[in-house]
Amino acid sequence: MSKFEKNSVGNYLLKVDGDIIFKLKEVIDKNKITKYHLSKITNIRYDTICNYCTGNVSLINTEYLKIFCSVLDCQIADIIEFKKES
Repeated sequence: MSKFEKNSVGNYLLKVDGDIIFKLKEVIDKNKITKYHLSKITNIRYDTICNYCTGNVSLINTEYLKIFCSVLDCQIADIIEFKKES
């Protein structure tokens, strides 16, 4: 059995047992703002913010993470987390 698996773009990468969990929605709620308001103050598309809230992201934009952390006064670990499967 191979330790590599084909990903969504057809590349073979090392198989990892775990998931990236997006927690942007919780941070937005904690700051008592809406996704729409976050979109307006950051100039990041509303649909993009919704994707980060639901975890529907295949490539992570580090500029967006910096903006989220700055505007929401948080750390990257507050927004995303790697959770190993047990």
